[in-house]
Amino acid sequence: MPFTGRVVITGIAGLIGRVVGGFLRKRWELSGVDLRPTPDVPTLLADITYQEVLIPAFHEAYAVIHLAACFSTRWDEIVHSNIMGTKAVFEAAQRAGVRKIIFASSNHVAGLYERDEPYRSIVEGRYENLNPAQIAKITHTAPIRPNGPYGISKAFGEAVGRYYSDAFGIEVLCLRIGTVKQQNRPLVARQYATLLTHRDLATLIEACLWVEDVPFDIFYGVSDNTWRFWDIDHPREVLGWIPQDNAEVFRAASA
Repeated sequence: MPFTGRVVITGIAGLIGRVVGGFLRKRWELSGVDLRPTPDVPTLLADITYQEVLIPAFHEAYAVIHLAACFSTRWDEIVHSNIMGTKAVFEAAQRAGVRKIIFASSNHVAGLYERDEPYRSIVEGRYENLNPAQIAKITHTAPIRPNGPYGISKAFGEAVGRYYSDAFGIEVLCLRIGTVKQQNRPLVARQYATLLTHRDLATLIEACLWVEDVPFDIFYGVSDNTWRFWDIDHPREVLGWIPQDNAEVFRAASA
C-alpha cells in the first residue's frame, strides 16, 4: 500500500480542482496552490511559475496533482502558464522530494484525429451507418496530433513528465482528460462521446494516487460513453479504473 501522505493540488480553485478536491479531502490530507483561495483546503496563493515558492509548499508531500493551466489560443498565455508553469511545478516537486505527479494533460494532444472519419461524424452527431462497437479507439500509443497551442503545451507537459520520471525516478501519470463541464452533462453533440463525469474524474484521480510501481504512463480520461472513441482498456488494466457513467443517459433524459 502506498504512503498516504499529503497531496498538493495546483489549480485547486478551478472546476476540476474543486471536483477532485471535494472528493479527495474526505480521504486524503490536501493542500492547494492557486491564484484564488479555496474553502476547506489550505491554499498557497501563488503563480505556479514561482518555482522557489512552490518548493516549500511541496515539501513532504506524497503527490502533486498538477491541474493549473491556461486554456487559450494565445501563445503568450500558453507559454507562461502551461510551459513555464509546468516546468516550475515538476522542478519544484523534484527538489521537494515528491514521489508522484499526476499531470492533467488533455485530449487536445490528439485533437486533430477528429478531422478524420469516423470521428468527424461522431463529434458532429451524425451516427448513420456507424456501429459504436466497431469504432477504432484512439490509444495513448497513437502519434500525437495537437489541435492548437493548448494541445501542444499539454504534449510538452507529457514530455516533461517523461524526463522527470526517467531522470529522477518520480512516478508520473499523465491524464488526457475529456470534457468536464460544470453542468456535469453533455451540452453539444461532441460531448456525448467525450464527456468525463465528475464521479468518473474523481475516481480516476484517486486510482492514480493508489497505484504503485508505474514509473510513467499516459491514460485517456473519459466516461464509458456509447460513442467514445478514446481507449479506456489501458487505464482499466493498469489502474483498475472502471468508469461508471455513460453520456447516453442524458440524451434519453432530454428526448
